[in-house]
Amino acid sequence: MMNKKSFLQMEAPANYVAGLGRGATGFTTRSDIGPAREGPSEEAIKAVLAKRAQALGQDATSTFSKDKKDDDDDNDTERYQDPENEVGLFAGGTYDEDDDEADRIYASVDAKMDKRRKIQR
Repeated sequence: MMNKKSFLQMEAPANYVAGLGRGATGFTTRSDIGPAREGPSEEAIKAVLAKRAQALGQDATSTFSKDKKDDDDDNDTERYQDPENEVGLFAGGTYDEDDDEADRIYASVDAKMDKRRKIQR
């Protein structure tokens, strides 16, 4: 029969932290503490937006006070076009020498990666 170690029956010292001798320490994150400060209230935000709209000479309605029913209008199928089809963000831009050089560099990198993959197979 094995003898139990005597320290297992003893009470731990008052300042004992388990694992501290081998570097296991606790840590605290911001989510444990809570937010650093309270944000502005809804009334304060509305007041600032109304003041800004008045200074710009616009209507006081803002996206903050809009209803969420506008989210249904996002059914824009053109948003999901083929990425190879160049009618996107930069379609109206000019194609210059830097663009041509970048295309050549990317093409050479793609060719090297394809060659490397073929060798590995």
